[in-house]
Amino acid sequence: MDGVAKKIRWSRFLEPRSGRGIIVPIDHGLTIGPIDGLDSMTRIARWIGHPGITGIVAHKGMVERLGSRNLLRRVGVMVQLNGMTSLAPEPDRKERLTSIETALRLGADAVSLQINFDGKNDAHNLTQLGAVVDEAQRLGLPVLTMLYDKVPCDGEEARARRLRHLMRACVELGTDALKLAAPTDIAQLPSLLDGIREHTSIFFAGGEVCSEGQLLELATQVVAYGAAGLCVGRNVFQRAAATDTLTRLQEVVWGGKGERAAHHKPSPIDTRAPEMPRFG
Repeated sequence: MDGVAKKIRWSRFLEPRSGRGIIVPIDHGLTIGPIDGLDSMTRIARWIGHPGITGIVAHKGMVERLGSRNLLRRVGVMVQLNGMTSLAPEPDRKERLTSIETALRLGADAVSLQINFDGKNDAHNLTQLGAVVDEAQRLGLPVLTMLYDKVPCDGEEARARRLRHLMRACVELGTDALKLAAPTDIAQLPSLLDGIREHTSIFFAGGEVCSEGQLLELATQVVAYGAAGLCVGRNVFQRAAATDTLTRLQEVVWGGKGERAAHHKPSPIDTRAPEMPRFG
């Protein structure tokens, strides 16, 4: 399969007019066990069909169960390839748990993997990412890399330098998209995105549950600086009124409608029909 297949599949994760997306990861159960908001199909069904959601990330078992209940219609489906429980001696060493062929058989449009850098596992992480990209390229699936740097740093500037190095390493190995934790200092957003967003889709995580106002402000800022959108889980599925939050996020990330979004900063990214980003 060639680049056309990747382009078609990736387009399912982005709203066509704005070229941005809201991806909801629900892969938390493998890592931390039963979690409020994902503890039953009934609860998931209350919000998963919201039109503001462009994609879902889940492990293969959940994709199969959700799909069998017709809960994955209309959204891009991304299968998480690796993971590790928080009970393990080395929880940041994420191991490969399934194949891209399995993801395809489940109807996936893309695959994702999480790499947590703890200062000791660089070789493991980069080897795994390189192998995933090679396999995905052969089969025409986009790859999202969830990148987290767990190494303590002396200040935000040093942290940003490390993260930009790790981002570039992922790009060099061929990832199509990145998911990052939002920086503590929002002023670091431009430096993280500069020179990378032009060829690689960058999504920011919602992180720990925060106020809706804080979440919407994060969405406003990442869109204004040219990110591809949000990859937000707990700040969606752990809210009592998840669909209301999704509606407001949709207005911000997609650009809103009419006067209701007039106070939001416009996104500087190209809003033509999205193409699969390439490094070059």
